[in-house]
Amino acid sequence: MSEETKKLKHSFYLTFFWVLLLLAVVSGTTYAWFTLNGRSSVNVTPTGGTVSEGDTVLLISNSESGPFDKSCELRLSGDPESLKPLSTADLTSFYQATAQDHEGIAVRYRDLSAEVDQNVLHGTVYLQCRYAPCDVYFDRNELKLGTDAQALAAMRLGLKITTGSGSMTYLLKLDDMGATAGAEAVRTVPGADTVVSSVNGDGQAVYTADPAQEIAGFFAVDGAEDGSYEAGSKRLCSLGADEVAAVEYWLYLEGCDDHCSNPVQNRSSAFALAFAGVSAEAEKKGGQS
Repeated sequence: MSEETKKLKHSFYLTFFWVLLLLAVVSGTTYAWFTLNGRSSVNVTPTGGTVSEGDTVLLISNSESGPFDKSCELRLSGDPESLKPLSTADLTSFYQATAQDHEGIAVRYRDLSAEVDQNVLHGTVYLQCRYAPCDVYFDRNELKLGTDAQALAAMRLGLKITTGSGSMTYLLKLDDMGATAGAEAVRTVPGADTVVSSVNGDGQAVYTADPAQEIAGFFAVDGAEDGSYEAGSKRLCSLGADEVAAVEYWLYLEGCDDHCSNPVQNRSSAFALAFAGVSAEAEKKGGQS
């Protein structure tokens, strides 16, 4: 065999290898995006409907120093046009799948923590319980996270709430925000109900059990005659009189969720956070701990 023929064969093998590699990467992009639409906002619902001295009332601001009011606009850390699929176990490190095998299972990841603000909705608001202590819940009536079943099944809302007592981290599933039973599911990771906790030097993932909870457990109970709210089954945090809590939030697509694949592409929604405060005194009267 001539030297020229050997070189041609070697060149062909290299070309064939790179074509296969590129196809693996392309076939690995079964994830899609969730488009943001409309202005984003947050609001809170005062427990008595009014702001008067002596009553407990929950107020909000996009600045730790205020001014605090019943609503405020969100100030995002980045300016994402869409939500991209990422995976996280702790809201600190975020990972993105870069390649899948022929069965559609992710085999390579990269650390996207440094670019997370361009791929998720991320920011911070501040809550203050004015005049008296209160416990904080979500206001289900005003909480807006979209209505599309496929998107709600794939998305997560993450919160890191910091008070004088310490910090609490929540990863929340959004299925209870809509009828998601019919959402299409496709397995893209080796095991069910797992997320990526770390990635080694070769891009291979270490998986851990999905820590996300159902969001419905954190809803305040609606229906009081005076328009106020009653305690739900799980509080987000407790605040002393005039205490301020920092609420850092992430709205993102959980890339390891079985619902996070092609069917979620090109879905869109506006976004609004909403919180309700329930006075500690009211909880005692209602028998809540």
